[in-house]
Amino acid sequence: MSRRPLTDEDVRIVLSAAVRIAGGQRVWSRLHEINQSYVGKVLAGKRDPGERVLAALGLAELPRRYGPVDAPAKPGAVR
Repeated sequence: MSRRPLTDEDVRIVLSAAVRIAGGQRVWSRLHEINQSYVGKVLAGKRDPGERVLAALGLAELPRRYGPVDAPAKPGAVR
């Protein structure tokens, strides 16, 4: 069974659950030595989760993927 990659919102949900289980942002942040303010911003969707937050959750960032677009290129666009 294959698993789909997580979205940013999925990661925030996982982080939120981990924070709740730990007893709050302060406890989770101290446990993982990550700035509490940064964790709050990630939870609020104001910052992307960095490598340390992802590692603390047992996750890693996957490379972005790109594909062709069916729409014609805009004038002046590099092809």
